[in-house]
Amino acid sequence: MRCVRTLFLAGSLLTAPFAYAAPLPVVCVEAAWCNIAAQIGGPAVQTQSLISTPGIDPHELTPTPSMARNMAHASVIVLNGATYDDWAVHFSPSSATRIIAAEEAGWRAGDNPHLFLDLNAVRKVASAVADTFIARGLDQTDIRSRLTSFLNQVDALSGQTAAIRQKHDGTIIGVMEPVGADLIQTMGLRIIDPGFALSVMHHSEPSPRDVAQLETAIDSRQIRFLIVNPAVRSPQIDRMVERAKGSGLPLVMIGETLPVSQQWQDWVSSILQSVQQALDGQSR
Repeated sequence: MRCVRTLFLAGSLLTAPFAYAAPLPVVCVEAAWCNIAAQIGGPAVQTQSLISTPGIDPHELTPTPSMARNMAHASVIVLNGATYDDWAVHFSPSSATRIIAAEEAGWRAGDNPHLFLDLNAVRKVASAVADTFIARGLDQTDIRSRLTSFLNQVDALSGQTAAIRQKHDGTIIGVMEPVGADLIQTMGLRIIDPGFALSVMHHSEPSPRDVAQLETAIDSRQIRFLIVNPAVRSPQIDRMVERAKGSGLPLVMIGETLPVSQQWQDWVSSILQSVQQALDGQSR
């Protein structure tokens, strides 16, 4: 798909830019990507996310006719890809420019699919979005200025992760589901239960060995805190959460839906602040 976008961009250089009388319609599956696109496009774009309600798993979503209609009228479509929302590809009209985060980020099978919480992936997608908006006729100076402002804020988030890493590199934590795994790695934190977390993400039962390992880590306080995805629930997860509470371990909530009325960077910053507080509150 990158080739298609590249060809479109190259072709646009041969023709004079054209201005949209109305805002450029942009559709995303996830609210996080639409928020980023809106920050880069400003008033020149109109974004619509197909999923904005917490607790909806894009993997298992059954597309509705209204979703298909919304995508049919889009000029630009931003998808996560990485098996996360691949169903949406089939609803993309040929006239739309499609940006897939997984392709921009070089995602490979086995990598974490939650690319909207991967700072490097977000940088690449933001740049691709800006290039596409310019190719679609939006003001280059304005778009580049907005992109620079956004990337500066991503750099500030990288500064937050670096500060945490400097103080807590190698700290062991537990994770119920790996929605924020890329951020965790950037902070230098070590996940004690990757097998358990991956099983939960793939909707399969963790092995008895993985369950026993995490239970022991919680009971003996080998981990500093436990990360929980509030959108993913099961009796086993609930038991682990109660076990962590009983051991006095802090819980850090990391969801996969952008909270209403929050900018993407504010959301990520709040996640990092929660991690920092959990680490500092339990430093030994």
